[in-house]
Amino acid sequence: MPVRAQGVLFDLLMGVMDSLQTWTAAGGDSERGLRWRDTVTERMVAARSYSPYEDLVVDAAAQVGLPAAAAVELFDRWSDMEPWPDAAALARLSLPYGFVTNCSTALAQIAAHRSGLRPRFTMSAQEAGWYKPEPAIYRAACRKLGTAPEATMFVAGTPYDAAGARAAGLHAWLVLRRPDHHAPDAYISVATSLETVVAASDRGGQAPE
Repeated sequence: MPVRAQGVLFDLLMGVMDSLQTWTAAGGDSERGLRWRDTVTERMVAARSYSPYEDLVVDAAAQVGLPAAAAVELFDRWSDMEPWPDAAALARLSLPYGFVTNCSTALAQIAAHRSGLRPRFTMSAQEAGWYKPEPAIYRAACRKLGTAPEATMFVAGTPYDAAGARAAGLHAWLVLRRPDHHAPDAYISVATSLETVVAASDRGGQAPE
């Protein structure tokens, strides 16, 4: 029988915040913005251990043919980032929750403040010393939340993040934020809205039948 969820962790920059619009604006259009963002993700996945996020962003901009000014604009726009409309559902959570995100501590705090929500904490890759999907960052977040991995829901905004959480022993969910995203395996629960996730948390973390 599955263990009943005692806490929830959320991917901040894709699960809760609409960072896609920020990347699109700084990149000039959706295609370039997503390619730039995905290149940063590839570098984080390959690195695993933390190296300065801002440097990864600048290097990835050059790799996809964007000027250095694009990175400056991205960081300037960070403080204008908006939450997804369904993120308001988190205010109704009865379980303790936290944010986990692949960026520097400074940028993580800006995004968390922009969410308008009140998590127990926001854990950045810089603080943890690892980038997701390294299992250590998920387990460190569970310790900070005070829940065992098997009793913790993790709500990802990207397939690789959901897969990483599942590999670390958490009950992984994927909230679909891009049309090209899908769950990497059948053991990951899928939602199209955080409303569904909050409802599932009231059932102990189980997806509806």
